[in-house]
Amino acid sequence: MFESEPVFTQRDDRPAAHCATLAALADGTLLCAWFSGAYETAPDVAILAARRPPGAPGWSTPLVIAAVPGRSLGQPVFLPRHDGALWLFFDVIMDRDWTSAVPHWQCSADGGSTWSPPAPLMETPGLMFRSKPLVLPGRIILPAYNERAWQSLMLISDDDGRSWRQTAPLVSPAGNIHPCVAPLSDGRLLAYLRTGGAGGVIWRAESADGGESWTEPEPTTIPNPNSGIDLIRLASGRLALAFNDSDRLRTPLCVALAGEDECWRWKRTIEDGHAEYSYPTLLQTGATIHLVYTARREHIHSAHFDEAWLLEGEVSSELAYQGRHRPAVDAV
Repeated sequence: MFESEPVFTQRDDRPAAHCATLAALADGTLLCAWFSGAYETAPDVAILAARRPPGAPGWSTPLVIAAVPGRSLGQPVFLPRHDGALWLFFDVIMDRDWTSAVPHWQCSADGGSTWSPPAPLMETPGLMFRSKPLVLPGRIILPAYNERAWQSLMLISDDDGRSWRQTAPLVSPAGNIHPCVAPLSDGRLLAYLRTGGAGGVIWRAESADGGESWTEPEPTTIPNPNSGIDLIRLASGRLALAFNDSDRLRTPLCVALAGEDECWRWKRTIEDGHAEYSYPTLLQTGATIHLVYTARREHIHSAHFDEAWLLEGEVSSELAYQGRHRPAVDAV
């Protein structure tokens, strides 16, 4: 099973679009959000969203769900809550670039149709988002990063989101951002990190204490052109990774599968044109895996498929990308 369709097509009043995220509501509706405006960091950039109810033939007309007059917004991520509310985290640029961005949030009680006014989450310029939160028993982990230092970190709340604290940064030689966190079967947490510099490979770290502390980041063999990635654990226990299979270009865009050995044996190419296809976000509902991503910095696209489709893709053994530098263990 594989199908794809546009979520947002470039408009004259909003020629740029980037950084899509995705959430599933209680009734099965998918909600996709991204930032769009004249160009990245332009003062007219707002957060837009479109929805796809179950059985709908396509995505709804995009609407603005977050805006601050004269300020550029970006990096949206959703957090569906246990009481049916929906939270949205994003950044607001206070000066000219992302180093001045301040993290904000807002809340919806009606599935994203109406929202509370944007409010600062904490007064920390340069603190930014990219990846979906992870909810653990008694704890929320909101992956974040410091745009000024190019260091990943986690925001942790142990009081259901009423207060947040920052972990120590994850430091690597060329810098890293965009941490994506997935739980493992033994209780550890696995984080994959976008590289800094001109490009290279994805970095990884682990936590054995619920995200409180992390191992020193180490390089994988998975290429990364200094661009966004996403990592999730599927219902089967396998890991799914969306990434650009290049150390310099934001194409091709691929989705790969691995067991917890982090040996990425199965891979499918989603886009391979000579353009930018980047910033993927993955989400699983039932047996369906959903993907949204940037296309050419002008459009937002979506695709959905199942695990069987991924397992029918390219199979590699000796040449599989390794998350850890050690011989691979038995395949899933």
